[in-house]
Amino acid sequence: MDNNRIKYALHLHGWTYEDGDVSELLSKAQKVLPGEFQQSMLGNLFCPGCKTNLSRSPKDKPNFSNSRKACFIHLPSYSHIECDLRTPKPEGMKYPTEELALQAIADEQLAIVSSFMTEAPEQRASQGEPYNQSAVEDMLGPISEIPISKHKGESFKLPSKITTVAGICRRFDANLYKYYVLPGEVVASRLISSLKSVAEVETTDSTPKLYWGEIISSHNAGISPKPSNLRMTRLRCHSAVKDFYLKAIDEQQTEKGINDQSVGRIVLFWGRIRENGIGLCVERPAWGEFAVLPSKYENLLKE
Repeated sequence: MDNNRIKYALHLHGWTYEDGDVSELLSKAQKVLPGEFQQSMLGNLFCPGCKTNLSRSPKDKPNFSNSRKACFIHLPSYSHIECDLRTPKPEGMKYPTEELALQAIADEQLAIVSSFMTEAPEQRASQGEPYNQSAVEDMLGPISEIPISKHKGESFKLPSKITTVAGICRRFDANLYKYYVLPGEVVASRLISSLKSVAEVETTDSTPKLYWGEIISSHNAGISPKPSNLRMTRLRCHSAVKDFYLKAIDEQQTEKGINDQSVGRIVLFWGRIRENGIGLCVERPAWGEFAVLPSKYENLLKE
């Protein structure tokens, strides 16, 4: 993932930061990638974070002189408006009161994830049909004390949920700028700040995190291929790493949509980075800890 974290602009003609209703912007705006920019959009492009006006740089060419792709930028006239998408190392969101944090959860702008599902929901088995990744599997989690107050030392008691990575992949464009407190974390960060690229990983990490990677090959590792064998899915990795594999049972990966023809697709997973021979891997993630990103969202990570 490149350093520019404004992957798309919100385009809505006639809306203004000063007088506009944010809910109208979020419900009616078109999401525009830098490569889809047209000169006629100037003045009507807005940041998915702070909602102030954006421009594109360069305005009239697809790339900078050093071949770096064009990107969206904030206008200097709004430099006094704080935006964590403007800074390279965001500190995370803090909330003045518990009531405002609860409202952010109700407005689907904040999610407290206590854990990811380890097994498929029982109702799936009773339906007698393949798992539909477009469904969102959420269960109520415990009330969690989260230190995301603006007041030092104060924690809020907030409802959490047990969910799946597939649930994050659904409506990924909206979730990308939503705040999450992921399992084991105490900071509310935008998903785009929490999501790590496998291509930037150089060593093992015992702390589980949310990663994404592009599939470059996948095969059933059995001499006689069976659904119970491991499927070895190789992901594009850092030049200093020999190789990187997602290792999970073939049946489970197939159910998620990963097979021998999945080259080029993007997979998201939650887990620890381990050694794998002379390379790295994530090994046997639980049922709800990995999913294939719908193809319509791939450009948000590949751009």
